[in-house]
Amino acid sequence: MYNNPIMQYKQQSINTMSNSELIVKLYEEASKDLTLASKMFCERNNTAALICTKKAKDIFQHLISVLDYNYEISNNLYQLYSFFNMQIIRAEIQQSGALIDEITPLVNDLKNTWVEAQKIIHMNK
Repeated sequence: MYNNPIMQYKQQSINTMSNSELIVKLYEEASKDLTLASKMFCERNNTAALICTKKAKDIFQHLISVLDYNYEISNNLYQLYSFFNMQIIRAEIQQSGALIDEITPLVNDLKNTWVEAQKIIHMNK
């Protein structure tokens, strides 16, 4: 598998996370990628920015693919994730960090909501 002990640790860490912990991790990664993409667009390093935006779009596409439509909130999340991806595409076309900056706080709010939900779940166990 991995010969690098650090990579082995990271993989083990991911494999032992709950679904809600994985979602929080995905939001954290998306936020990090969006923040870096915005910075790279502002510095006119469009190649690096596009690498970051691709990662963020991949995360939102994955989140869309795992939605359970038996829950009403899934439709709302689908629309939100789709909006994020459309906004990222606009930012890529316009090479605009400002467009990325408009959605990053929303991603952070979603992450914080999941973190709070995890706390509630753990308190009720």
